[in-house]
Amino acid sequence: MQDNTGPPGLDQEPGQASRIDITFDNRGNRLIGLGLVNGVLKVLSLGFYSFWAKTEVRRRLWSFTRINGEPLEYTGTGKELFLGFLVVFFAFVVPLMLGGLAVALFFPGNRGALAIYQFAAYGLFFFLLGNALYRAQRYRLSRTRWRSIRGWLAGSPARYGWTYFWTLGLPFLLVALLTAFVGWAVTPVLAGTVAVLGVIAALWVLPWRSNMLQSKITNDMRFGDRPLSYAGTSGPLYKRYFFAWMGSALLVVAGGFATLLFMNKSGFLESVAAGERPIPTLTQIAAVIAIWIVTIVAMGLVTAWYRAMQYNHFAAHTHLEGATFRLNASGKSLMWLMLSNWLISMLGVVLGLIAGGALVYAAGLAPQPSEPGLPSAEPGIVLVLLIMLPIVLATTVATTFAQFRSARYFLSRLKLDGPVDVAAIQQSASAGPRLGEGLAQVFDLDAF
Repeated sequence: MQDNTGPPGLDQEPGQASRIDITFDNRGNRLIGLGLVNGVLKVLSLGFYSFWAKTEVRRRLWSFTRINGEPLEYTGTGKELFLGFLVVFFAFVVPLMLGGLAVALFFPGNRGALAIYQFAAYGLFFFLLGNALYRAQRYRLSRTRWRSIRGWLAGSPARYGWTYFWTLGLPFLLVALLTAFVGWAVTPVLAGTVAVLGVIAALWVLPWRSNMLQSKITNDMRFGDRPLSYAGTSGPLYKRYFFAWMGSALLVVAGGFATLLFMNKSGFLESVAAGERPIPTLTQIAAVIAIWIVTIVAMGLVTAWYRAMQYNHFAAHTHLEGATFRLNASGKSLMWLMLSNWLISMLGVVLGLIAGGALVYAAGLAPQPSEPGLPSAEPGIVLVLLIMLPIVLATTVATTFAQFRSARYFLSRLKLDGPVDVAAIQQSASAGPRLGEGLAQVFDLDAF
């Protein structure tokens, strides 16, 4: 086994810059067994092992990534992730739950008080979302090492979180205030039109916003004592964004039309027009959900060309000393990556359901119809385990393999053009956070 504990640049003297070669080993088959083990341990631990499972997957993916032939090392632990989750859960989630309970107790039946609390809770959630993303990135960088040199983020999670919040929250807040004013001063019908046009206009801040956020987090990045820098602008993104926006808008219109057409054929709209208040059936609900799942997936595929250009743009304006990153992503390949990963995840769910049903049937534990007047038997713990075990196993293997494919796609296409004096890079002064990315765990945000 190669020793990676020594300082970087053992083969050169400080002041002698060399090129950096980034490669990714194609060993995804080694993650299938890991996914099976992680799935079993998740079931046996009732989900608590998920923090350790995520850590093991990261260690494999990091070790597949090589810089000048030397693998990256991930030094994070499942314990750090677990403790970080607990801290945020009791400091954030529990108080929110208690606040909702207090509103229900002190203002029973008051929909206005409940609406105000929910609005404040959602606003806090969105405000903390950027903070969570920054902290998660800071944790992962601090636990990433190459030849013992670690990365880190030198900025403030609160400052990044505030930028994340106001760059999207402020435009939509202005739209909401304008809509409310028009509805009060003119007519509700015109207010609806203003709301739709306002949201359409507000969405045009997204390229500018993504470029600003990329600039902030990249300029905070360090590898050892060397800073990364970003100097890109949002102007070049807008041409491709126009087509992504148009395609998404057409798909939303098509999804809305398909929903109305189905509800009309099923008789639901006819009942509404007759003054009734019909309750949608499970079939109607499932059909509408399916329509919008297809619409959302199609929107993701349509916008793949814009996102490929965005990723390439971000890389082309990111620098480490005199070297510049370069990413060779394309809309077609990114679209296939998204679609195939989604199909792999869905296949895991389907196979898990089929295997679970087969186990239940083979064990003779399938629920039997009870006689009239007798209570139906409750499912036992064995029945639940027989159903959940194959589902968790199949989905864990599928998602682990999809994560590998995403990492392989980006890292195998990432290059660094230009020389870097790696021997002169010194260790960073910051050791990073003591606990894992707690907010990101609560919000279910993860890179790998």
